[in-house]
Amino acid sequence: MLRSMLVASMLAMAPVAARAEGAFSCGGADVTFSFNKRTEGEEHVEAVLTVSRDSRATVLRYDGNIDFIGGVCLRNGRNRPTVLFQAYCGGSGCRDLDNWGIIDPGDLRVQLVPNDWNRMAAQKILGQPLPAIDKMISIRDEARKLGLDW
Repeated sequence: MLRSMLVASMLAMAPVAARAEGAFSCGGADVTFSFNKRTEGEEHVEAVLTVSRDSRATVLRYDGNIDFIGGVCLRNGRNRPTVLFQAYCGGSGCRDLDNWGIIDPGDLRVQLVPNDWNRMAAQKILGQPLPAIDKMISIRDEARKLGLDW
């Protein structure tokens, strides 16, 4: 418990790190990206973003409609911890500059869900320019880990 509090404190003081990870802490909440093999219809991978605190959680599921997902913890324009994430497809018509999501790790409230036209809304809510998330998690790579041949 003390170790997780220390890690959370260190993350809160760290500079913005725009690198996607499978799990990280943000403002006292735990953030995880997990992946499940689904077999309804055709085989595919469901990406699950969970932000949890104490005994509560906010869970967002992306069931076969994205190719990349990832997120970071950063401080917003009011210096409050914020979970910022992206979930988007990978084709030539996909909007990888948009599709932002924002979750408040304090109350677990979803402030914005990814869509194809929300870059400006995300910047307004965040109160600062959006960072590039360096290493998004590939759904194709996760599918291979789950034994799906894509």
